[in-house]
Amino acid sequence: MEFYTQIEQGKYVDSLETLSATAFLNEQPGIKIGYVCMATDAMKDILKETGLLSEAIGSCDENCYVIAAQAESKAAFDAAAAAIEKSMEPEKEAKQDESFPSIRAAAAAYPNANLCSVSVPGDCALAEVKKALNTGLHCVVFSNNVPLKDERAMKELAREKGLLCMGPDCGVANINGAALVLASITNRGPFGICGASGVGIQHVAAILHEAGSGVSQTIGTGGNDLKNEVGGIMMLMGIDALEADPDTSYIALIARRIGDEVEPAILNRISLCRKPVVALFMSCDKAAVENTGAIWAADLDDCAQKCLNLIGKKYTLESDEEIQARAKEVVKLLAPEQKYVRGAFSGGTFMDEAMHALIPKTGPIYSNCPLREVLQTYSMRRNTAMQPSPATWAVAVPSVPFRMAGVLTPASECRWSPD
Repeated sequence: MEFYTQIEQGKYVDSLETLSATAFLNEQPGIKIGYVCMATDAMKDILKETGLLSEAIGSCDENCYVIAAQAESKAAFDAAAAAIEKSMEPEKEAKQDESFPSIRAAAAAYPNANLCSVSVPGDCALAEVKKALNTGLHCVVFSNNVPLKDERAMKELAREKGLLCMGPDCGVANINGAALVLASITNRGPFGICGASGVGIQHVAAILHEAGSGVSQTIGTGGNDLKNEVGGIMMLMGIDALEADPDTSYIALIARRIGDEVEPAILNRISLCRKPVVALFMSCDKAAVENTGAIWAADLDDCAQKCLNLIGKKYTLESDEEIQARAKEVVKLLAPEQKYVRGAFSGGTFMDEAMHALIPKTGPIYSNCPLREVLQTYSMRRNTAMQPSPATWAVAVPSVPFRMAGVLTPASECRWSPD
């Protein structure tokens, strides 16, 4: 297998299309692993971790469109790249039929439209979101790598205008039954969800759907909204919106980590809410949540179940005994000398959930996204900066639409053992 790249300067393809194209590339014959992206610093980091970063890509600026792959031959790579371009043609033609010189022009052509989806490079997002907000449009911002000061600026403008600004890095939202970006289509129901975790929102909404209930609205705040630098603006506005929404009878709130300066404002707002609230705040003390009058949830499954309890429904999940029985069967497959637990998660919410569950049993856990800074791992490939204990690791890897084995570093290269 050899490495091949195709680089086009000045061509922009949004992240939704590159995500789909990456999945398509990895289905092509002769391709072992590949990625389609814009050459932003964040994407270069991902290419480096997957072993696809070449010197040529490293020297590109973020205006370069890149196809990179490990393929059995140049012919296989060229065929795959051509197939990607062909797969995008219908979408390009559709866009040409409905293209506008500005957001204002698009809004004028569709006066009933009230929401704008923004998916541009992170450093361009603020300018486009401002245009949409000033046109009177709510925004769902899929763009990532947006500076925190820009995120705060767009959300302060949204608050001033009385409009929602979901994101940046918002991949999940469902407004009045319209599933946006990567959101699943679920039943309508009495539960409004506001969360700083796309996978968390999806998980809870899916269980509500399977149990025969559903959601009224799901509002994604973006993963950085609850950081001190941003101030939890969209979480607070989301609670306001769901409280005022006539289709929402109950509210579920989901967050991994809340900044210490933001937490009091969020808890105070919950205490004033006139609708029942179920709160899964992984970084918050149970008593602090319950003192607001909210129902505390321990994890995503528990959040969904406690929502269902409010309407007298139940969704049967595996019992602790069943899970422990499965775990015991897996342990039997381990060699006697194996003593380390290592987990890889596509997304941070499941990783945080696992760490919170394991820490009482295993002690502190190292991670590239740790619960405490002293447990930070700095390298996925070498044991530099790896402290000698504890013996448990959790690693968040980029959310990718292809086989996970292509992303993880082989254990023989990692040398993560404390000794």
